[in-house]
Amino acid sequence: MKGRVFWLMPVIHTKRTVKSMSDFVAGLLAVIMSLVLFSCQSEVDETIGEDPDAVITSDSEIAMWIQRASANDGSADDFLDGYGCGTIKLPVAITLNGAVRMVNNEGDLSIVQRIIEELDMPVSLQYPVTIIAGDYSEIKVNSEEELEALKEICTESPNKRIPCVNFRYPVEMLTYNANNQSNGRVTIQNDREFYLFIEEIGNLHTSINYPVDIEFSTGGMIEINTNSGLTAAIKQAGEVCQTNGG
Repeated sequence: MKGRVFWLMPVIHTKRTVKSMSDFVAGLLAVIMSLVLFSCQSEVDETIGEDPDAVITSDSEIAMWIQRASANDGSADDFLDGYGCGTIKLPVAITLNGAVRMVNNEGDLSIVQRIIEELDMPVSLQYPVTIIAGDYSEIKVNSEEELEALKEICTESPNKRIPCVNFRYPVEMLTYNANNQSNGRVTIQNDREFYLFIEEIGNLHTSINYPVDIEFSTGGMIEINTNSGLTAAIKQAGEVCQTNGG
């Protein structure tokens, strides 16, 4: 009987040891993961803290320049409406050489432009029309007089679209809460998404996951790695546009 007790005791002790080791390993892994996550979070916070230029807020200078470079480009249909701060929402009815026709898409728009330029045919809009403004809001225009009033406002606007520079998409944005703690990523696919993303930051902070590439209408593409570099590039593009009458 004593022999049986002698041989059972090590078995029971071994099971408890295995369970204890298992608990220890699980606890150790939990501690390691916590340290890794804390380290990653600290690295993000330290990066933001050490480089305040990386942070973009709704009232920051870089936010304004991003919006000027990503606002709705109204130049594509200027031959039709003469309004450089927005585009006509398609479909739209026009009178071309005395005949009414529908312009349903960008392909139709290109055909109309070619006809006007090559054959010198008169064209006018059939009102009302809807204008997609630079901030992507929609404005109903009921007459030529209302459109002329919009043109005057566009001419006087100091922050209208800079058409000489374009972002290469996608662009990834990192988002942070009020304490600059990372809480997500947003992938931007086009100008409209970029403009509205900056517009809707509110009290939150964001930063660009650099590098990003931008293209100039005069030719060439450059890689940008900082907010200050992006601001300088957009400003330079704006000066080129102004010099060339853009």
